[in-house]
Amino acid sequence: MLDTASLAEEIVHGKGYVLLPELFTQKEISEARLQILQLAAGQPAGRFLNAGKRLRLYRLLEEAEIFEQMVQHPKVIEVVEAILGSDMTLGGFSAHILYPGANNMGAHVDYPYFTMTPPYPTTPVMEVQAIWMMEDFTETNGAPLFAANTQKLCQLPNPEKFAELAHQVTGAAGSVVLSHGLCWHDTSINHSKEQRVSVLGNYNPKFIRPLENSAQQMSPAFLEQASSKLKQLLGHEFQSAIFKDVQKLQSNNRDAPEHPNVSG
Repeated sequence: MLDTASLAEEIVHGKGYVLLPELFTQKEISEARLQILQLAAGQPAGRFLNAGKRLRLYRLLEEAEIFEQMVQHPKVIEVVEAILGSDMTLGGFSAHILYPGANNMGAHVDYPYFTMTPPYPTTPVMEVQAIWMMEDFTETNGAPLFAANTQKLCQLPNPEKFAELAHQVTGAAGSVVLSHGLCWHDTSINHSKEQRVSVLGNYNPKFIRPLENSAQQMSPAFLEQASSKLKQLLGHEFQSAIFKDVQKLQSNNRDAPEHPNVSG
């Protein structure tokens, strides 16, 4: 595996994505995958988005320790911080399930770029995505498609050019793809007879408003035991500081006299 600086360079100035192989064991990933599918089967209110044969499942962090480990995996954090800075935040974290027969989503760039008008700025980089492989990603079960070097174009995907350049990224369960938010990508068709599951993490610089307010969705007990890195990624320390400032201001206002003496 390349060193951290080389991996970051490949994401920003190279082909736009890298594969970090097998950061978790088959057993760890298999158990987490099963938990995702069981949760999705219950269709929990406010936590899933159904798009035909594609489904998104949100608010995973409290479900199992492995999800906490994913968002702050040391190797992932090293590479992403080399690009976005050490005070980056977690913009979103969800599972993506492709059921048998699921079609392509359509080539796209990631948040916040898709909310902006192209041409997109080259710097600073505004997003790095992590795609965790919750099983072996193969040519038949919907492995993601990436068009190398397209992050340098700073444009919306061109369907014809994407079809010409796109390459499937396959790998073993427990591996993760890290990609520039501007690198054109898509899901491929799931031709298999099983669900294909991934877990997606989106990292942004601190000045980008997160797509999901993850800290607000967490229980106080979970946040209390969370590592300092996870609290930082969730923006918890920042939100707590604001809350304390508001409380202090309200307290000062209550203690202030209604009609202060004015001299002069």
